[in-house]
Amino acid sequence: MRYFFLIATLTVLVSIAGTKVVVTKQLNKIKILDQRILKIESKIEKLKTEYSYLTSPQNLKKIKKENDLKLIPIEEENIIKLKN
Repeated sequence: MRYFFLIATLTVLVSIAGTKVVVTKQLNKIKILDQRILKIESKIEKLKTEYSYLTSPQNLKKIKKENDLKLIPIEEENIIKLKN
């Protein structure tokens, strides 16, 4: 009977240790993915800022003059409205 309890106790302890190792590895992977997501979100925010800067009317006029572009505004009738 003692051997049974000893074996059962060891089995439970090994199972707990194994589970803890698996959980720790998964938590580390989650942290790495969170860091990647934060970097990507930061890049997206920078791109949005750059885009809004570049598409401001003053900058579009400046770009048009510097590069001799023939930019014209989009007419409202040419805008396609998406339906939900």
